[in-house]
Amino acid sequence: MRYFLAIADQLNFHRAAEKLNVSQPALSQCVKALEAELGAQLLDRSSRGVALTESGAVFARGARQVLREAEFAVASTRLADRGERGSLTIAFNEVGGQQPVVGQSLALFRAAFPNVTVRLAEMGEAAQHEALRSGAIDAGFHFRLPARHSGLAARVLDTQQFMLVVPETHALAKCPKVHLADLTDQPMIMLRRDVNADTNDGIRQAFEQQHAMPQVVLEASSDAAMLTLVTAGLGLAIVMGAQRRGGWDGLALRPIEGLSLAKEFVLAWQPDNRSSALVKFIALIEQPVDPG
Repeated sequence: MRYFLAIADQLNFHRAAEKLNVSQPALSQCVKALEAELGAQLLDRSSRGVALTESGAVFARGARQVLREAEFAVASTRLADRGERGSLTIAFNEVGGQQPVVGQSLALFRAAFPNVTVRLAEMGEAAQHEALRSGAIDAGFHFRLPARHSGLAARVLDTQQFMLVVPETHALAKCPKVHLADLTDQPMIMLRRDVNADTNDGIRQAFEQQHAMPQVVLEASSDAAMLTLVTAGLGLAIVMGAQRRGGWDGLALRPIEGLSLAKEFVLAWQPDNRSSALVKFIALIEQPVDPG
């Protein structure tokens, strides 16, 4: 095809052969073989020179398109191999998506690799684990209990302690810290166990170890819902002290003695995922991020 297109551009066998750095007889034989394969005459040869036949003009247009697509495929493959093209699907959970490192790392990655298509999905820890194993996502930001073995590779980005959240007008807001025993007679709002069994069980076990029992008045389906209920004065809640957008307005956070529950904020991925874009993203995550 390249030989034929060289002739189509030059309309001269001698100049086309020089451009291709091949002998003129070899070039002529290649074009005749192409015409025989296609069963059509592509060139009108005469003493005045060479011209494209109608079939030759049609084939030239198609051949140029094929070569452009082939060159694009080669370039895309090389870029993908370097992590500069392709796609990357990243998941995050409700609170995880509000951590500064998520937005910062995504912005840096987009700036460094603008040709990589980045897709985002919101899902909880358990759903992320399933999606990672099935290949539906490449990586996920979420909170997990320390030293939890899920069979996934992970990079620990932060560790957050659980704290008591109370309205700023509540008596406990005046205390620099509280004890679990102080909460025995307080109305508590808990995260539903079917939403996050680790958190629900960990808090209840901590109360039991202190020979105390929370008076659970409401169960919520998310941290955001818990904060809304606390703001409304319907009870107190134990949540991670992680950053949230506007979540603490009118509320106070207090450390809790007797509660050692903490969660790691991680980026997790399937160890056998060989995506070059993923490798680049993990490498970027490992770099220090300027807090701005």
